[in-house]
Amino acid sequence: MPERLRGFRDFYPEDQEIRREIFDTMRDECRKFGFREVDGPSIESVDLYAHKSGEEIMAQMFNFMDKGGREVTLVPEFTPTLARMVASRKDLIKPLKWYTLAKFWRYEEPQSGRFREFYQLNADILGSDSLHADVEVLNLAGSIMKSLGLGSKVKLKISSRSLLEDIIKYLNIEKKDTLYYLLDRWVKINEKDKENLIGELGISKEKLESIITGKIINELKSSNLDRLMKIMDEFNEYGTIKIELDLKIVRGLAYYTSTVFEIWDLEEKMRAIMGGGRYDNIISQMNGDYTPAVGFGMGDAVVENLLKREGLWYEKDKRRVFISIADDKGRKYSYYVSKMFRENGIITDVNVTERNLGKQIEYAAKMGFKYSIILGEREFSNKNVSIRDLITGEQWSMSLEEAINKLKNS
Repeated sequence: MPERLRGFRDFYPEDQEIRREIFDTMRDECRKFGFREVDGPSIESVDLYAHKSGEEIMAQMFNFMDKGGREVTLVPEFTPTLARMVASRKDLIKPLKWYTLAKFWRYEEPQSGRFREFYQLNADILGSDSLHADVEVLNLAGSIMKSLGLGSKVKLKISSRSLLEDIIKYLNIEKKDTLYYLLDRWVKINEKDKENLIGELGISKEKLESIITGKIINELKSSNLDRLMKIMDEFNEYGTIKIELDLKIVRGLAYYTSTVFEIWDLEEKMRAIMGGGRYDNIISQMNGDYTPAVGFGMGDAVVENLLKREGLWYEKDKRRVFISIADDKGRKYSYYVSKMFRENGIITDVNVTERNLGKQIEYAAKMGFKYSIILGEREFSNKNVSIRDLITGEQWSMSLEEAINKLKNS
């Protein structure tokens, strides 16, 4: 039997139905914030990523030559596609608030929270350099976490690339790439390597510690610092999840120009749940007009892991009823009953086998239905239905209208 490729996943109904609800929650929150849905192709030219993505992503692309001799790739991230779409349309009225929830591909080492094929929500505001745009995307990310039941389980960590540039100038650090590397990998680097890298920076260990802890901001006067503090204050005004300053948040050097942020679980035992920031130069690199932009990406894998860890990975919109059919009259009646249930928003499954009534009810119980609607000649003649509670075993007979009201409110 052929095996599933490494780094890819199968989704069976018991998980896919939960994933659908989670994705619906993400989309609903985006729409509540006034973001409009967009989408793009699954394959793009490799050239699109040559100057817009970092070396890491370029090395992870599923690229190949198509039948026309063009070098193309499965899309590894959405931002270059988004930038291309905006740059190619001069008639767009800005600012734009766009989102997409799509599948992406990266050829990287599969591990917990990371796969070679994954879904990701992207939400961006394009055409505004105001800090209020930064706050809006952060509020959206926090609201998604809250709507998923994770509001008290996560925190938002925020920094600023432009503020780090101010710190670099203030401390006269010549090798800023070394500082970025140190900050980004601070918890992963051993002490000996830290000592060597600090020596390259030409600053004291105490000064570096003041960056790591954030205390350095007490020594600075910076408009970039003022902007970042204002963003944090306004985010707290909206009040969704905890926020904290963390100057170790660096993110992609090829992208971000100012604000950068990530959402983590409180204990930081998992990967970042969400990441993003302000990227003001990418669209102009596409020969488009200067279009400041800010946004984030939120992958499905880490969200799923956290929901499972917190006991929140379960189907909230459970299938309500299963129609069990006793005889031919019941079968005929089932078409009308199921139609009326469905038109009233009741999720309704109907027996499609030749099993006897007992086997049908047993199947419904195993599948996790709460109620079975039993239809036979008696129900057909009386124009009512029998409802069996598959948990308690109780059974009632009532009119179709009464049954609809009961099931809609149960």
